[in-house]
Amino acid sequence: MFERSTLLKKIPVGHGFTTRAGGVSEGRFATLNLGRRWGDQASAVRENYRRVARAGGFPLERLRIVKQVHGAAVVPASEVDEASEADGIWARRGDAPVAVGVLTADCVPILLADTSATVVAAVHSGWRGTVANIAGEAVRVLVEAGARVDQLRAAIGPCIELEAFEVGPEVAEQFPDAVVERERYPRPHVDLVAMVRLQLERAGVPSVAIERVGGCTHANPSRYFSYRRDGAGIGQQLSWIGIF
Repeated sequence: MFERSTLLKKIPVGHGFTTRAGGVSEGRFATLNLGRRWGDQASAVRENYRRVARAGGFPLERLRIVKQVHGAAVVPASEVDEASEADGIWARRGDAPVAVGVLTADCVPILLADTSATVVAAVHSGWRGTVANIAGEAVRVLVEAGARVDQLRAAIGPCIELEAFEVGPEVAEQFPDAVVERERYPRPHVDLVAMVRLQLERAGVPSVAIERVGGCTHANPSRYFSYRRDGAGIGQQLSWIGIF
């Protein structure tokens, strides 16, 4: 059900990147769909969440997610409600025990924690959020909350990779040349993983403290949901991290 980071496993936090295995959804949503927006049976999605919480070892009512809007806002879990809009959520030890999560189906999920498990964050970095440097913003917020930047650990989860992420020139020009491939393909391709890694490093996270977890969502239909591959009306993965 989960893919996990070896770096985050060394920290006393719970975390996981879900795959599409282990749930009860059917058809295009088979089987562990955690997205509620695109037509899956509500009862199936609820059961999928119950299974994730049970496997993750946290009470489902302690999970905090928000409406994602492809921006760069990173909000505290203590302020999240049903109307909250953001693309990152963070939590601090000492507040109420909580898991924070983001949903993806090609965009880049990032999980962050410091080595003393003082703070954690879950971040959704689509191409617009990546252009807006939400990864760097999440690091800034966690440092402001008390973490030492050199003690942060980051896991970049399953997402679309360079080979599959074709974009128009108007999108490509918003990224540095170092992460854009223009020679091998008829149209530009962008390496979102490389860009997010670069942003984390620029924010002060040591390169050895950044780990790539999982594979390309587009290239692995049996393992991951992918919006770019299958279009709307498909499932979503959940990337979560918690302090309990």
